[in-house]
Amino acid sequence: MIVLDGRSLSIPEVAAIARAGARVTLAPEAEAKVAACSDFLDRLIADGTPVYGITTGFGALDGREVRREESDRLQLNLLRSHAAGIGEPMAEDEVRAMMAIRANCLAGGQTGVRLATLRALLALLNAGVIPRVPRRGSVGACGDLAPLAHMALVLVGEGRARLADGPWLPGGEVLARAGLSPIRLTGRDGIALINGTEQTTAIGCLAVHDARRLVRLAEAVAAMSLEVLGAVEDAFDERVARAKPHPGQIATARALRRYCAGSRAVTAPRPGRLRDALSLRCIPQVLGTVRDAVERAATVLELEINATNDNPIFDEAGGFVTSNSGNFHGQAAAEALDGLADALVSSAVISERRVARMLDEKLSFGLPPFLVHPAAAPGLNSGLMLAQYTAAALVAELRMRSVPASIQSIPTCANSEDHVPMAPLAAERARFAVATARSVVAIEALAAAQAYAIRGLEPAPALRPLLAAIRARVPPMVEDREVGADIEAVEAALAALPEDLFA
Repeated sequence: MIVLDGRSLSIPEVAAIARAGARVTLAPEAEAKVAACSDFLDRLIADGTPVYGITTGFGALDGREVRREESDRLQLNLLRSHAAGIGEPMAEDEVRAMMAIRANCLAGGQTGVRLATLRALLALLNAGVIPRVPRRGSVGACGDLAPLAHMALVLVGEGRARLADGPWLPGGEVLARAGLSPIRLTGRDGIALINGTEQTTAIGCLAVHDARRLVRLAEAVAAMSLEVLGAVEDAFDERVARAKPHPGQIATARALRRYCAGSRAVTAPRPGRLRDALSLRCIPQVLGTVRDAVERAATVLELEINATNDNPIFDEAGGFVTSNSGNFHGQAAAEALDGLADALVSSAVISERRVARMLDEKLSFGLPPFLVHPAAAPGLNSGLMLAQYTAAALVAELRMRSVPASIQSIPTCANSEDHVPMAPLAAERARFAVATARSVVAIEALAAAQAYAIRGLEPAPALRPLLAAIRARVPPMVEDREVGADIEAVEAALAALPEDLFA
């Protein structure tokens, strides 16, 4: 059970809720804060204090007064009108992450949401109800409005949703099947449910979680390439790393030393081999940068998911309310995720270059062209020639999508929202970069595994489990066979590796 208090949710906990079905509950102190803030809002309304989105319309309609007796209808109309997303639905894990992160924001006790509404959101999550949330349509301010509105509509029995792997059905029908009832929105429940960065942070947190694993995997696969190409070991000497002490570079160099310890092929400089190509000797500098980018993004996102992303914001203890907050704006998350995606592009580029080097007989230090097995005839067999084409295509697609999302502001809402961060696009870009870089790393692993077989080389001790996992699914290629199937099998093998295999 993961306890939400509005201030301490971590990325691993988000992943556990999203993917492992971890249940969630509210901390008692969070319940007290939410209830107190809701009571404070009720007093403000009773006193006639103007509050955006309760006594006014939304966006550029904030100058239009809304009568008190119509405020509940206003909240429902908000969800209906703002559910304007289109396209394919978000994945189940992304929707679950979005629900959990929004609940954590509301648990901070500064949004004015009713405690019953927050509990209903948690009940929806714990019951395994998955709202159908179209992926496209948010600009990241004022919050990820469209996707969150699609999510929230299910709470009132509208929209569409499903249970487990069942069909998409009307929201009210799915609630009934889950033993839940629709809720009635009051106060500012509607705007509190949708006025945050949760589509961005849901996709972004899962991308960061996956990128943490990917960078460690990429280091291990790079070490395989170092072995089969007989690299020079002093490029990742601790003294070299500490001469330029970026934390990621130091960590990656340490990982390479561990993987290559006891290697028969990665050795000290020798006559005719004092230095290597940059795709070999600059692994600590490139993958170390990815490590640093991942942790920068993690720091920003963990701050974001434990913050009050909303407007208005209330401070019941201090008697403070503002309708002029910009905390729903996702610029910080967008820039961090753009930075992560940039670093992942570079990791894929350098991985593809090592693949090309292993397949080129002029650069591979004695390996046959395209890693055609010695028992087969080059020419009659093409070996892994096309695997490098696939890696090149993936790298090209990463480059094609390399324009930052966080600079793409287009004014919305009659220019009342005249700067928006396009943060969900940055999250989508990071998600794509992780998945695509992972495929390039799988191609590198396939090539390195084939090179081990051709050389008859026993891997260094720390790399043996990795090669064994690949070999369990993909035997060495002798005669040509479908290479795409081998790439997919290697990717599946890498995904199944235990976490403790990596440094």
